[in-house]
Amino acid sequence: MKKEIAEQLMKDLLSLSEAMNNVVYQIDFIDEENKKRVYLRAISELMASSYTKLMLPLIKEYPDLDPDKNEPA
Repeated sequence: MKKEIAEQLMKDLLSLSEAMNNVVYQIDFIDEENKKRVYLRAISELMASSYTKLMLPLIKEYPDLDPDKNEPA
């Protein structure tokens, strides 16, 4: 894959990640615990899948695209 495509994919995936984080925030306002748990499980699965199946392969091919590479340990 060309680097330019990988960069755009990562940019879009990071935007998607931000949107999913916003969903998690909104789920917190659900009053019914059973529904809240169902929604949290679903969004958690989406977040994990987008990271492991989409972001990690990009990072393996282009380690410099790792969004966590500049964060302190």
